[in-house]
Amino acid sequence: MQNEAITPQDDGRTGAVARLDLHPKLIERARVLMDGGNAISAHSLLGELHPADQATLLLELRDKPRRDLLSTLSPEAAAKVLEHLEPEETVEVFGGMETSLLSDVLDEVRPEIATDILGDLPKDRSQDTLASMKGAGDIIPLLAYEDESAGGVMTPAFLSLQADLTTDSALDNLRLLGQEAEKIRTLFIVDAESRLVGTLSITRLALSRPGAVVRDMMDSDIISVNTATNQEQCARLMERYNLSHLPVADDERRLIGVICIEDVLDVLNAEATEDMYKMVGIEGERVFGPLTGSVRRRLPWLYINLATALMAAMVIAVFETTIAKLVTLAVFLPIIAGQGGIAGIQTLTLVTRSMALGSLPRRHSLRLVMRELFLGLIHGALIGAAIGLLAMVWKGNATLGGVVFLAMSGNMVVAGLAGAFVPLLLRRMGLDPAVSSAVFVTTVTDVMGFLLFLALAAGLISYLE
Repeated sequence: MQNEAITPQDDGRTGAVARLDLHPKLIERARVLMDGGNAISAHSLLGELHPADQATLLLELRDKPRRDLLSTLSPEAAAKVLEHLEPEETVEVFGGMETSLLSDVLDEVRPEIATDILGDLPKDRSQDTLASMKGAGDIIPLLAYEDESAGGVMTPAFLSLQADLTTDSALDNLRLLGQEAEKIRTLFIVDAESRLVGTLSITRLALSRPGAVVRDMMDSDIISVNTATNQEQCARLMERYNLSHLPVADDERRLIGVICIEDVLDVLNAEATEDMYKMVGIEGERVFGPLTGSVRRRLPWLYINLATALMAAMVIAVFETTIAKLVTLAVFLPIIAGQGGIAGIQTLTLVTRSMALGSLPRRHSLRLVMRELFLGLIHGALIGAAIGLLAMVWKGNATLGGVVFLAMSGNMVVAGLAGAFVPLLLRRMGLDPAVSSAVFVTTVTDVMGFLLFLALAAGLISYLE
């Protein structure tokens, strides 16, 4: 098969290659095959791809061709595809599948993934699918936890050892796992009541002397979380302490699950993406999602932005006479407002992300504001001097250069303060600091930039003409 401009990379799976970018011609070929009723050839094409690329291809197909192509996959193969989709994407791709087939697929994935997917399905469909699953017993307890809690992202499949075991017995337990033991790096040690009492690295266990007791070798300094701990906090703990697995215990410290590093990476990526989307008012939107959803999410904030733009326009209207006397002023309006907007978004992005990572405690709020005040003064002086000098040389008017310098300097200070103060205020009000903060910051810099520049120009108009 010819795949132009596609670089195959062996991923260790027989008959499958991974591709950095799924070529549009490959997607189009699959569409043509399915539209022509040639499901066998389309299935062969799909089988040559890595599951992650299969997921991308299925997302690009229309509903009926997608359902027909999915029906050619075994539950095991479909499960591998499913693990490379977000829960909402899984509902889109697998939502039209028969309940019995969907339950077979979910039986092949990890319990925490199946739980997320069932939570996104319509309630009746979710209950019917769960009732048909063989592994429902592992999933039902997870459904009781909030999606964004440690209980919601943990896996109940883990290996624990009794503290009073000898190392010989512990190694025998590992051997019974076969190849699954290769994935284990840390062992969790529990007492007779299943309470978490320590951890033990598999390397230390393998090097132990025969007959040693696990309790005497384990590390009792345990980092664990409760089922109600927020998933983002779990991610920060694992990042800070370089953990590959994080144990989850109940209120009696009984070990009930483990959070894996790959799940945390998904959490960090999802949280970062969510924050970015919230800043511009498109939370939950996908590139090729339904148009109605995009309109519903974007339009309210576009109306809000329109209202704020009208505020800036009103400032200009107040000084219409001043601009009429010296049209040159209009040239510098977008420069002053634009530079302020960029500076404000820089500060806003830094502050919002720092809040999300927990590195900006409330007690440091005043320190942050003062830092951004001084940073705004420095940037304002340097940027203002550059554009002020340019205005003076260009128009041959030192007063104009001075007005541009002062307005730019003032707006850079305003930008720094707005970028810091808006998310701090939203957090103080109990709101998400990321929610469309960019709209408010750019409004402040536009309005204040126009006001500073035009007010100074109006006061010195006799020296500018």
